[in-house]
Amino acid sequence: MEATAAAAGRGRPEPTRRCCAGRSSGVICVSESRQHGHSAVSRLSESDRADSTDHRERPSRGEILKTPLTERDGVSLREEVRDYGALRGNRPLSWRESVHRFRDYIRDNRDTDAIFRNTETGEYHAGGDPHRFDPEYADKQYAKLKDLQRGLQADYGRLLHTAMLTFTGSAWPDGEPLAPVDHLDDLLESWEAIRRELARRLDGRRWEYLAILEPHESGYIHVHVAVFVEGKVTRATFAPVIEAHLRNCPIAGEEAHDVRDDDTISIRHAGRDRDLDDEDQLDELAIYLAEYLGTYGDDPLDAPEHVQQSNAVLWATGRQRWRPSNGAQQYMKAYPEEDPDEESEWELQGIRNGTDYYPATDDSGGVERFTTSTLPPPG
Repeated sequence: MEATAAAAGRGRPEPTRRCCAGRSSGVICVSESRQHGHSAVSRLSESDRADSTDHRERPSRGEILKTPLTERDGVSLREEVRDYGALRGNRPLSWRESVHRFRDYIRDNRDTDAIFRNTETGEYHAGGDPHRFDPEYADKQYAKLKDLQRGLQADYGRLLHTAMLTFTGSAWPDGEPLAPVDHLDDLLESWEAIRRELARRLDGRRWEYLAILEPHESGYIHVHVAVFVEGKVTRATFAPVIEAHLRNCPIAGEEAHDVRDDDTISIRHAGRDRDLDDEDQLDELAIYLAEYLGTYGDDPLDAPEHVQQSNAVLWATGRQRWRPSNGAQQYMKAYPEEDPDEESEWELQGIRNGTDYYPATDDSGGVERFTTSTLPPPG
């Protein structure tokens, strides 16, 4: 079973459910139709460029879903996606079967609670979101984004500018679909080079970032990096960052990374004195970022098929959907409900699922994992 990472890290009960930005549902619902009347300038148009460098015929969804989660050895995955019928080592299920296991996990965890114990009183408490795909988890994400927005606008004031950079990789570079975990690993090979180039290009300025994993309509994942800068920036500022990705990602193609294209580099003014009638001004930073994170409806099983496919990859691998810089992380903690220096008296004890109980005896939160391997051919 899986406890919410935030709950386990804090060691205290989850806060009560909060409504975000005045929504009665308490959940940020996002789709291509711009729900809730958000301005169209809050989010760039949906891009279908993640695989645009592939000029050969695109594999069918059936072909894509027949691929195993990974073809490689040494990959850590959840036990639920182990293929027990594999004859030659520890191999994973197909992507299709892994999506089915993800859906089973969601259904099974509808009656799941995290169990906490108060170290001072001995009192026990059951509650909190049992997994990060629960729609209530969007409340916590949005609250953190609002804290990030408040902190950046307070410190950078009218000089706050945001650049959204998009990094993709071909899902079928040789004509055959890549295993989705291998595709994601290859896509992220350039991450350290991207960060180094950002540091070089923004040397002497105050800046932070938030990296976000988002699904393409094929189910494969691409990366958006929101960069928050004190002072004006241009496309030329970030063109070398895109080039760093092209040099260091084995599946990246130039055609999908045209630095003149708003889908590759988008600059917005997010400062306090921005002109909201100007299309280059950002009306609501938190909403803009939340739309890239996207929560669809009240049930993760109601999400579009490609979103469930990508969620199955994140679930099986344990990868997080976003990665903030250290400074951005501090802004997200800028308005804590409790004293951040005060050690919590609540400790995570385990996970209750119906009548079953799983002790949290290690950092895995009760999640059993296996490592892929292949047996040598018989001698």
